[in-house]
Amino acid sequence: MQITELLKLTEWFSEYIVDNGVPAKYTALYNQMNANIRRNNNQQLVPFESQKDSLIESIEGINFQSLSLEQINFLDKLEITELIGESGVRKIEQILIENSLDIATATSKIKESSDIFTKAQATIKELQTTLYKSFEIEESEEVDDDKVLMRVYFQNDVSIENLTDFKKLSATWYDIGRGIAMAQDKSPEDFNIIGAKKGSIIIEMAVIVGLATSVSKILLESLKVADRFINVLKQVEELKGLKLGNKKIAQELKKEAEKERDEGTATILENAISDLKLNAEQNGDKVTALGKSITKLIAFTQNGGIVDFVQPNEPEEEDDNAEIRQEIQRLKTNIGEIRLLENQIKLLENKVNGENN
Repeated sequence: MQITELLKLTEWFSEYIVDNGVPAKYTALYNQMNANIRRNNNQQLVPFESQKDSLIESIEGINFQSLSLEQINFLDKLEITELIGESGVRKIEQILIENSLDIATATSKIKESSDIFTKAQATIKELQTTLYKSFEIEESEEVDDDKVLMRVYFQNDVSIENLTDFKKLSATWYDIGRGIAMAQDKSPEDFNIIGAKKGSIIIEMAVIVGLATSVSKILLESLKVADRFINVLKQVEELKGLKLGNKKIAQELKKEAEKERDEGTATILENAISDLKLNAEQNGDKVTALGKSITKLIAFTQNGGIVDFVQPNEPEEEDDNAEIRQEIQRLKTNIGEIRLLENQIKLLENKVNGENN
């Protein structure tokens, strides 16, 4: 993770977690619930509904739309991703409902969550203090103002384990970059590799904002196709569960979903041609290269590869950077929608897998 990326995460934590009072509200709920355990037998139960509602109100609107995958992974290590947003609300309600007759167990579980936030807050505060004390950071030192940090994760069926894999996937990404670049009168050299990491190999690139926006748009459109496909699969499983002779309807639904998925690449190409204002007759070479780029990018992600972006700051000088400012806003919008769809697809896949098991 880049230093500025880490600093942005500490700022995000301060804004959405600390300023929203999440750690304090968790502590307040625990203290109110714990008062019931410490009370005498002849004392009435201490209500904690208002503390619960206040906590839920503070976490339910929190999402990860502005964060990169590396930032989210860091929050995962702090164990707080499942304690905020919709999943956090579900966890609180689950604890209180499942242990409604056992206040001691419910209180203990709320205390566990409260302690996680207290520890996370201390870690983030220490990290923020150390970073600001140890580094004089200018974002331009890491990525130029007109570029975006893009990460490509080579993993699962598109992992790099030897030189043959490396040669094959290098060619794939050359075609991906070339097609998207050609469509905007740029070149593959505008995808600048600035670093790599081990494990599941991660390549970091500094990419011109307009090119990054096009990549993000293709990824977003492919996720929309996947979302519709998985949604139909869920409906198929629900029909099977009804056991009312709906086998034929379920088969037709599934067939239609598979057709839409197979035709999805063509639709994405049509949208990309329209967005980039290309003419199929006048720009035939660009359209051909772009089509190959889209096909290979979708195949890369469907085989387990991931492409992610670190949201850039907008340029300080408005007049001189109006076009870049607009592209950055489009990129941020795409990234936000990608995060929402990723979460939605994850929930749908869990439901479908749960119904199959």
